[in-house]
Amino acid sequence: MHHTLPATRRVALVAAVAALTLAAGACGSSESPAADASPTGAALVVDDGWVKAVDETASPSASSSLEMDMSSPSPSASGMDGMDGMDMSMPMSAMFGTLRNTTDEDITIEGGSTPAAEMVELHETVKNASGEMQMQPKQGGFVVPAGGTYVLKPGGDHVMLMGLTGALRNGAEVSVTLRTSAGEFALTVPVRAFSGAEETYEPSPSS
Repeated sequence: MHHTLPATRRVALVAAVAALTLAAGACGSSESPAADASPTGAALVVDDGWVKAVDETASPSASSSLEMDMSSPSPSASGMDGMDGMDMSMPMSAMFGTLRNTTDEDITIEGGSTPAAEMVELHETVKNASGEMQMQPKQGGFVVPAGGTYVLKPGGDHVMLMGLTGALRNGAEVSVTLRTSAGEFALTVPVRAFSGAEETYEPSPSS
């Protein structure tokens, strides 16, 4: 004999089946989002990073003006371990910004590379015996403290891009790979032009 369930019981049964289906689906998909969300992001990131624009029509002396403007010594200056013999006429630029360490261990920046230049060096600005500010390689690299930051700025520490392979136009982007104690990190930063006479090295907005 065929029995028909009351309408209220049919509604309750349908609701129960739907709830079980949703619960099973949620359980089956819970592992996938967790796996995707497990990486907390890169261990090293750069905030407000940028590279100085260099016009392809600039003469070698003009394109190397960054070092000159930042009170670097002349090519004949002595006492520049690691920079002796460096060709100051090479077209060059520099990367600035705030490096941020998202881990609980110090990260040391040891060097780097970029398709935009033949050589990447870590530079600092120090006062020499004559009281003048000069550039030199940063011995020991840049140490970004655990959970902290390390500021790269004109007139201070910076990542030097030497022997540019082409123009760095305002508004473009440059990929720079930093070699560190925690591995390599690829960063992409915009190219920005300097305004005015560049005394303060404040970049103008990208266009």
